[in-house]
Amino acid sequence: MTRIITFGGGKGGTGKSLLATNVATYLSKKGYSVLVIDADVESPVTHILLQIDRIKKEEIVGFVPKINEEKCVGCGICINKCPENALIGRKGEKPILLENLCEGCGLCRLVCPVNAIESKRKKLGEIYEGKRNNISLIQGEVFPGVRQHVNVTLGALKYAKKKLAGFDFVVIDSAPGTGANIWLTINISDLVVAVTEPTPLGANDLRKYIELVAKYKKPIIIALNKANIPGGSKEQIYNIASTDNLDVVEIVYDRAIIEAYINAKQIIEVAPDSEAALGIKRLGERILERIAYK
Repeated sequence: MTRIITFGGGKGGTGKSLLATNVATYLSKKGYSVLVIDADVESPVTHILLQIDRIKKEEIVGFVPKINEEKCVGCGICINKCPENALIGRKGEKPILLENLCEGCGLCRLVCPVNAIESKRKKLGEIYEGKRNNISLIQGEVFPGVRQHVNVTLGALKYAKKKLAGFDFVVIDSAPGTGANIWLTINISDLVVAVTEPTPLGANDLRKYIELVAKYKKPIIIALNKANIPGGSKEQIYNIASTDNLDVVEIVYDRAIIEAYINAKQIIEVAPDSEAALGIKRLGERILERIAYK
């Protein structure tokens, strides 16, 4: 039975991708087959961290409205209902589409009383695959300037779904935040690793992320990265953890992890006895305890 672990968090820059790829490496060294899904489609970097040569597999296309000017009566309903203000114009005039703002929700098409909005297909992004040793990779990447991140995330997850059964563990590197593309990864997970840092901003965003995960009743482990940074406030993180009775695993910030990151190496491979690597191994052990492969 495949186990799915999502690495996420309410804030960017906490080391989510670094921890996800190192835990994937830890699991692979234990003899498990591992699939990494890079669902951080705006900034996919796992192929670099894992040193995997990726190959383009598919293009992801989505909906963009096309105004049929012969049918349009200029009622303005689509303009008023567009949640992203991607349609502009005055009542009595044909609406103008600001394509770079459109997120492809299709609401305009649903509310148009005269069926004047048609579908135009637009290339949104691409799906890549790769493999190195016992780790496989599926990665989604949105094109620059495209707002439809959710559709690209969904496309990558749908592509990966056909292959999940062939792996012991799936590690998802989610985008930061609590938006729609985030719950897509949480919803299919057996365990969520909430990556944070010992700062007021880290604590604030951790609370929001835990609230989101709780809606889906998924078990959580908190990975407190950079636990030893000067002036850090670990007590805020532990207060949050104690309120929800959550496990916390600390990973320290040391020179070895900086050098590994700069050189796109896995810390548990190049400096396995470093403080940071030992923290990552403890995180891997805790994950196995929570969703042991039976």
